[in-house]
Amino acid sequence: MKTRQTLIVILMLVIASVLVTACALAATEAPATEVPSEASACPTATSDTKLLTNTENGYCLLYPAEAVSNMPGWVVINPISAPGDLPGDAWLYVQVQDATGKTAAQFVDEQVAALGEGFNISTAEVAVDGEQGVMVDGLPGQDSNRQVFVVHNGRLYNLVFSPWFPNAAEPTPLENLYTMVIDTFHFLP
Repeated sequence: MKTRQTLIVILMLVIASVLVTACALAATEAPATEVPSEASACPTATSDTKLLTNTENGYCLLYPAEAVSNMPGWVVINPISAPGDLPGDAWLYVQVQDATGKTAAQFVDEQVAALGEGFNISTAEVAVDGEQGVMVDGLPGQDSNRQVFVVHNGRLYNLVFSPWFPNAAEPTPLENLYTMVIDTFHFLP
């Protein structure tokens, strides 16, 4: 029991350290919510939505007004206004990297092949701002997740939605976030 408590304290310290580092980096970088120019064609926020613009990584999107986005690349729906990963939370993390000449399908195929047999992974094509992407359910991770891979202008955009419960009886906040993000995601020029 004492070992478990010690591990929990260590995990909490590591999470706090990561959050402090992320906040410090965010404070020194250009804000990710800069107002885009008219030519960028970002969607317009409403009373029910907020606009997230990340000029460094070349995208903008809408997310629900009850969510927060105070770390670069993250959108979080959290029913309790305290840090932590609580059950029922909805998370979106957008990771951008060099595509190294590969397509989204090639990235997905490589990840699935590296896992080997025994995983229940499903894929489907999805359009993201006019680009062909691949939606993947069942990739292993800390939490169940749905990932979308799309390549635009030589960059791989990996959108990770978590926790994903594909057989939920009712739509979850994450499903609503997923639909909103996919429908409004826009690549900046």
